[in-house]
Amino acid sequence: MSKTVEKLNLYLVNLNVLYRKVQNYHWNVIGKGFFTIHAKLEDFYDGISEQIDEVAERILSVGGRPYGTLKDYLELTTLKEAENKEISVENVVNSVKSDFEAMLNLLKETKEVADSENDYGTSAMLDEYISEYEKNLWMLNAYLK
Repeated sequence: MSKTVEKLNLYLVNLNVLYRKVQNYHWNVIGKGFFTIHAKLEDFYDGISEQIDEVAERILSVGGRPYGTLKDYLELTTLKEAENKEISVENVVNSVKSDFEAMLNLLKETKEVADSENDYGTSAMLDEYISEYEKNLWMLNAYLK
């Protein structure tokens, strides 16, 4: 298995955990700013869902096999799951911000590996994701000010 596929699979694992976490927050967020954050979280998890499919298909297109079981996700993730309880808007935004920063760092590492293995298709795909995380982080930081 190439290093790029390994990194993409880690990203895929984290995407699946992040998807469930953001959706959990969508259901359980409370407090001032609820309507704004509730809607934004849905935007986030819809985007994450699209990435899950794109990344899994990219792994297949470069000769790898995407991880697809909950067991794999929970064993390999570097993210922490959300709890099934109410959570304040501020705590949700801080948690999502932290996870997005971790995902951005993983993407940058994965891009470096893809470039080193001359996998320019993967590298180009990751550019879009990097830009998206940077924009979302700017918005989350602005919300917290």
